[in-house]
Amino acid sequence: MTNDKAPVCAVVGVGPGNGEAFARRFAADGYAVALLARRADLSERLAKELPLARAYGCDASDAASVETAFGGIRAELGELDVLIFNAGSGVWGTIEDVSPEDFERAWRVNALGLFLAARQAIPAMRRRGQGAIIVVGATASRRGVAGTAAFAPAKMAQKAL
Repeated sequence: MTNDKAPVCAVVGVGPGNGEAFARRFAADGYAVALLARRADLSERLAKELPLARAYGCDASDAASVETAFGGIRAELGELDVLIFNAGSGVWGTIEDVSPEDFERAWRVNALGLFLAARQAIPAMRRRGQGAIIVVGATASRRGVAGTAAFAPAKMAQKAL
């Protein structure tokens, strides 16, 4: 079903905090809301509660997963008016504690994930001459502190993007 009436908002990274709050707020304002999460338990429950909401499985760090999810959104709800990027990954520890795999995973979710999602949203926004991309950041994007050897660089890259 294509949504021809309500504006469309996609929330990438639906969890019980910011993601759910954004979804509820945009649904209350009359948006069709796409709920994207790696695990579908919360997003599916939330989709049943909110009008015009749909849940999509999506690993923000995987290009094929992002492309599939956004293809489903376009087919079922329409083109995006708002993209909210709330997906985040943090592994806490010092450089000695954090593995190279942990470091890369944090970067893939926070920075690459935003890049992949924005690439899906921007073309339609550009064609219409309007749209919004909202990125949930962190203080770590401005300054790292002890124990954020993987998280801070990933959020800094996200902020730079």
